[in-house]
Amino acid sequence: AVAIIRVVGMTTDKNDPSANPSDDVKYLVQVKSHDYPIVPFRGSVCLLGGNANKKDATPLDTLKRELNEELHNPAWVDQIDPATVVDYSHKQHTDGPSNNSSAVPPSGTVHYLGATLHFQSSELISKPNPYAFVCALYEITLRPEDLPPSAIYPRGANILEGRVVLLTEDQLKRHSKYAWGYEYTMEAYFGKTTVNKQKGTAVSIVDDKTWRETVWTPAK
Repeated sequence: AVAIIRVVGMTTDKNDPSANPSDDVKYLVQVKSHDYPIVPFRGSVCLLGGNANKKDATPLDTLKRELNEELHNPAWVDQIDPATVVDYSHKQHTDGPSNNSSAVPPSGTVHYLGATLHFQSSELISKPNPYAFVCALYEITLRPEDLPPSAIYPRGANILEGRVVLLTEDQLKRHSKYAWGYEYTMEAYFGKTTVNKQKGTAVSIVDDKTWRETVWTPAK
């Protein structure tokens, strides 16, 4: 489970003619370290989150555990209530998720955006066998005060396998390369083609009925 974490209300100098109002929204992501073991993914963007373990009852449990590990237990993570997660999966790959809406949801709002199957060729990951995983995708809206101070500054915060940075939509669409097929995730999210695609990566939508019946029981 991973999350597209958008931070709204970033300070933009309204008196600066070169200021871009869209920069009032930035996205909290991980940039893989220079010594990441999969060479093509070095310096690439990865969404925050990770793999499930046996103690996780749901993908949301996985996401919360991973975010606590990667962001050092911010208070808002434990405040995520499964009963308040809004199911946006019916909009995936159609008219786009909530980022296309003119109404910005309150800080702490979580949307479930659906599940995808991510395939990586053996050549890409330098392994004898290809690797694939099913990924549950969420969108979380935050404000700058919800972030640790180190995440707001350009250098980012050191975390396992990389560092946390805030990037604009333009940076994500036009100037970033991605790990684990998340270029396709962001392409669907923004409704715009991303420039950089890793050779040997493919992503497809997981049938929603199959996903729900096998690995996830949504909150009422």
